[in-house]
Amino acid sequence: MARCTFCGTEIPFGTGKMFVKKDAKILWFCSRKCEKNLLVLKRNPRNFGWTRAARQSKEQHMAEMKHEAEEVKPVKKEAPKPAPKPVAKKAPVKKAPVKEEKK
Repeated sequence: MARCTFCGTEIPFGTGKMFVKKDAKILWFCSRKCEKNLLVLKRNPRNFGWTRAARQSKEQHMAEMKHEAEEVKPVKKEAPKPAPKPVAKKAPVKKAPVKEEKK
């Protein structure tokens, strides 16, 4: 089955229109609407939401945006915890030597 050149829908056998350009390129159209949009109005199918090309373009765009959002997302780094302050040790108190008395 052929696909419409503009909207991308499948054309049932025995319906639609085949248009052959001077350069021997064959264009298939499912309706007069698609034919007019492409040939007369020279519109780009990606700009119309009801076409297959627009849906694919939108999906691709959304995938790119999701990928960019993942790349840009900042990674939270935990701030290093400050080292505990050393407790000042008191110097041991020296006791005066006791003099022993001789007997």
